[in-house]
Amino acid sequence: MSDAAILSHFHKKQFWMASHVKNAQFPTPESIQGLNFYKASEKNPSIIEHRANAPVNDSYTFYAVDCHPLMVRYARTLAQKWPESESASLLEFLSQLSLTDIPTPDGINVSLHVAMQSGKPVATGMIFSSLEDGQSVVGLYDIFGMNDEATATMRAYLEGQTDSEVLVSE
Repeated sequence: MSDAAILSHFHKKQFWMASHVKNAQFPTPESIQGLNFYKASEKNPSIIEHRANAPVNDSYTFYAVDCHPLMVRYARTLAQKWPESESASLLEFLSQLSLTDIPTPDGINVSLHVAMQSGKPVATGMIFSSLEDGQSVVGLYDIFGMNDEATATMRAYLEGQTDSEVLVSE
């Protein structure tokens, strides 16, 4: 997989994330600021050479974000990745994400996931795939856990959700 394909894939992911604010009829100043904080923290992805193939800890329950209550849990959990001074703006931005309100361009698939433990959201992750020169590029993004175990478990879960031999991740 070429560096150009990975970079094109990443730009599509960035565009998709920004579209929820940039294409909003009345974006709030906080959501615009949250998008800026989000963009500032992103790193170019690279190929994951060896997938962990770690077993998924069975004390977690995983949900694909498919409704507003799960989107709120996703946004509230992921916003905690940033310093407290930025987290309110990130929450405003992330809570505007939608998998249904804005059509996803052809060749792009997005799935958001939340891990719960004892009924509380403890980790988030995104699988973003795009077609680059006829080749599928699958990326794992926004992997965040309230602790190292939750982060590792979410990564293992996401890796298990794709049959791609090669993954990219930040």
